[in-house]
Amino acid sequence: MKVNQFREPGLEEDYVDVHYREYNDEIRRILALTESGNTLWGKREGVQACLSPEEIYYFETVDRKCFACLKEEVYQVEIGIQSAVERFGSLGFVRISKSAAVNVYKVRQLTADMNMRMQLLLDNGEKVVLNRSYKNEFLQFIKERRMQK
Repeated sequence: MKVNQFREPGLEEDYVDVHYREYNDEIRRILALTESGNTLWGKREGVQACLSPEEIYYFETVDRKCFACLKEEVYQVEIGIQSAVERFGSLGFVRISKSAAVNVYKVRQLTADMNMRMQLLLDNGEKVVLNRSYKNEFLQFIKERRMQK
């Protein structure tokens, strides 16, 4: 992808134009990045780090604390699951249980589980459970993403 940058001191407002041949995941992510403040601060072992939503595999709440789970690291974040879904839903995050939301772009495989639940295998090898009460919402989210391509 070619990117052109121009500094124009006389502009009253900054703007971004996106030109594309086909609407795909890369274009959707670029547009989502321009639409909201997408950085998130997380804390791990007393150190603050700026996290990009695209590197987050899932959010999980444990003991009333919310964590952002990356490929190999886990950071405590100051937002809750619902806030994460509202803020990053356009980037692919959807609720999968009362205490978790997953980045659909990190899901490699869906497998049926007991009691109408499903197991999601993530790109990093972790497995998370999609509860049956969130199953329809998850599948609808996936269907809508396919239709946008």
